[in-house]
Amino acid sequence: MPAVETEILIIGAGILGAATARELSRYKADVTVVEKNVDVGWGITKANVGVVCQGRDTLEFRPEYHRTRLLWKALPLMEPLCKELEVPFKRVGAYLMIRDQVLKEKLDKLAKRTESLGLGADKYYPYPELKEKEPFISPEIKGGLHDPEIAVVHPVYLTQALMENATRNGVKLMLETEVTGIRADHTTFTVLTNRGEIKARYVINAAGEWVDKIAAMVGADDFVLFPIKGYVGVLDRNCAQLAGSLLAVLPEEPGDMNIVVPTVEGNLLFGIQLQINRRHDRSTTGHMARLALRNARKLIPEISEKDVINSFCGYLMFRNFEIGWHECEVAMSERVPRFINMTIGYPGVSASPGAALEVVEILQRDGLGLEPDPGFDPKREDIPDFSLLSERERKALIKRDPRYGHVVCRCETVTEGEIVEAIRRGATTLDGVKFRVRPGTGRCQGGFCGPRVTRIIARELGIPETEVTKSGGASTQVPLRTKQLLEKGGADG
Repeated sequence: MPAVETEILIIGAGILGAATARELSRYKADVTVVEKNVDVGWGITKANVGVVCQGRDTLEFRPEYHRTRLLWKALPLMEPLCKELEVPFKRVGAYLMIRDQVLKEKLDKLAKRTESLGLGADKYYPYPELKEKEPFISPEIKGGLHDPEIAVVHPVYLTQALMENATRNGVKLMLETEVTGIRADHTTFTVLTNRGEIKARYVINAAGEWVDKIAAMVGADDFVLFPIKGYVGVLDRNCAQLAGSLLAVLPEEPGDMNIVVPTVEGNLLFGIQLQINRRHDRSTTGHMARLALRNARKLIPEISEKDVINSFCGYLMFRNFEIGWHECEVAMSERVPRFINMTIGYPGVSASPGAALEVVEILQRDGLGLEPDPGFDPKREDIPDFSLLSERERKALIKRDPRYGHVVCRCETVTEGEIVEAIRRGATTLDGVKFRVRPGTGRCQGGFCGPRVTRIIARELGIPETEVTKSGGASTQVPLRTKQLLEKGGADG
């Protein structure tokens, strides 16, 4: 098989890789993205609570830190970007609260620092006033500092939209393409993959959880990463009234992390417990669930385990953990010319547009002539969300396509029309459909709609239902037809 040739190769289609691909699609450049998963945004991007912040909630963000500069560059871009791509963006605000009045001095310090940096003035609310704004908070709370700028997005949905727009503007995407080795000479990288060789002038390493491993393949391992594992619980949408803003408590001791986050879909995410762990272990445990739930109840006592409908674990990849969490890497390797490493850790989603801009600047400084493409189209039309439409809009949509009149997922009111459109835009698995239009994210977690979605995927892709997977690979959902075991020879026959 002849090698694929491209000018710029991006390894990884998470939020950083997708944002960079979309930014480069503004120019007349030959850009290719490779992703080892069957869909985009399925690495550490997927296990993210989607908070868009500017670092005013912690003293660890300082102007001299690279990730802080990236974050502040990105924040003015995020809301307009979401508007261009028709991605839900919700300004929820946040309250950083205290249970011990002694800690108010630290809140006051944060407020003064925020104002001195020109980020706006945060207001402190004592408990009685805070209770009026967030009625379900615990009586143990003494007060809280309000940050009105906090917003939320869906990180996977944003990644999908970025990549969808990038490919529409000429970027090539190769899914299920895993990098296994890299060779470099004075002018060209030869990237070895499970689908053959790719030759590129520049390589952008945005491999997320494996960014240091990819760098090591070519001797560009300029950093050491430490995986920090976090647990997140998902509450049913009937709990939405429990918190209208992001709620967090100023930690009184390391590991004492209490957070509740609204999502753009109306669910609440709760209680993140961080710990250093071996990478790629996304298992959840009863201990982690109980600890996260206990911490969440310190914020909102009404949160019940009966309303937990799902949970997941993911990683933040921090560079040089011993010297603090403020380090990141968006830079040309000092050892290997034309090889750019990208890793941010927290808050990678917030900083992604800024990181993408910085990659463009790095390429331009290195002498790559990036000529703006006059044909670049920044717009993307979202898939209609039937559940949010008015009765008049629903009737018009059904008249145009009767499949929108067939509700497949009752929990989230997702129609066949939405599912078919998700498949048309690249979904080939149950998770691919779920992360685009939400069937399987409600109370029953796909118990009722899962078989129906499987049938639609099989029909639209022209494959047997036994070949439909949850997330690619060996994750098939239907191993055999119901009566196959009764046939002569059983399943093997």
